[in-house]
Amino acid sequence: VDESRRHVLAGNTRPEATAKNDRGAVDDSLPMEHMMLQLQRSSDQEKAAQQFIDALHNPASPQFHKWLTAEEFGRQWGASPQDIEKVKTWLESRGFVVNTVYPGGLTIDFSGTAGQVRTAFNTEIHYLDVNGRRHLANMSDPQIPEALAPVVAGVVSLHDFKPHSMKRQHPNYTYTASGSTWQAVVPADLATIYNLTPLFA
Repeated sequence: VDESRRHVLAGNTRPEATAKNDRGAVDDSLPMEHMMLQLQRSSDQEKAAQQFIDALHNPASPQFHKWLTAEEFGRQWGASPQDIEKVKTWLESRGFVVNTVYPGGLTIDFSGTAGQVRTAFNTEIHYLDVNGRRHLANMSDPQIPEALAPVVAGVVSLHDFKPHSMKRQHPNYTYTASGSTWQAVVPADLATIYNLTPLFA
């Protein structure tokens, strides 16, 4: 692993990380807990894994519904143990603590500080003001040694933005169209209509 030869993990910067929202760098000592390094398969392995997943859902396939545990899937379709060990060794050499490697073999949970992120990934963590709320995020795409590029897809959580619901409230679930009145049906309604409660029990 040659630190002087770097690879940019494109697409790993939040769109909110702009000069307009920037409120300055965080302190180097700021804890960055449970960051997720997303690993990736080779293109051939990805194609084979997708074919296997398709076969699981194909009633004509001998693999139909022969589900795997996360560990089995990781052994077959995750990153190789050698590649995972190489990435772990690099993270630890930069002062990070590797908390766990997930059984699927494609995610490494690690922790450190903002200063370690800055020096290891060559990106600064800044405070942002977005819609009146304070956040923190990396201001540029992180970089890793070129030798790790074939197995590392990106750093999932160099920020504190959380997923939000796409649900939108509808005040009225009844509407009329073409002279007919329509009402929404929810799972509990279907259970009543088709007498599914004994089956659920």
